[in-house]
Amino acid sequence: MVEENITTYSMPLEVYLQGALVRGILVTNQDRLSNHLLLGEREEVFALREAQLMDLHGKTMSVNSEHYVIYMRQVFAIADLSPQFRAAGSGLEQLYVKKDQSRALLAVGPFLVKGNVHLIPGASIYDLLSAKTLFIPVTDGVLLNVKESAPRTYLINRTLIGCLSSLRED
Repeated sequence: MVEENITTYSMPLEVYLQGALVRGILVTNQDRLSNHLLLGEREEVFALREAQLMDLHGKTMSVNSEHYVIYMRQVFAIADLSPQFRAAGSGLEQLYVKKDQSRALLAVGPFLVKGNVHLIPGASIYDLLSAKTLFIPVTDGVLLNVKESAPRTYLINRTLIGCLSSLRED
C-alpha cells in the first residue's frame, strides 16, 4: 500500500451570513482560501471546526456545537483571519495571472466593504460582476458598518453584491 503525504492547512475564517457570523477553522489541502473555494464550488458546502456562532454585532451566541457546515451560495463574505504573510509560498505564484489593483466599495447584504479588488489588465471594475467564480477577493478590506473592523482579505459572494463602486485614489 502506497502512503501519500498530503499537506493540510488550517485557516481561521469568519463567515458572514444573513443573520449571524460563524468563526472557525477550515482544514484544506489548499494553501489559499480562494483556491479551496474555487475547487469546492461544485460541492457548494464547506465545514468549519472549533467554530463559534455570533450575532451580527460579534456577540457569541450560546449554542451547543463547534462544527458547522456552510452553504456557499448563502454566504455574503468570508474574512480570512490567517496571518497576512506566510513564511513560505507554494511555489506556484508565477502561475497566477498578473492583475491590476483598484479601490472599490461593495455592498453585499447588510455589509459595506471597502478595499482593493484585482482586475485583469484593461478590465473594468464592473467586469467583476460577470466573473466566472462565485467569490471575488477584496484585499486590505474593511467593513464600514461594523465596529472595529481591521483590514484583512475578504472573499465576497459575487451573486449577492447589491452595489459596486470604483473609488478615487486619494
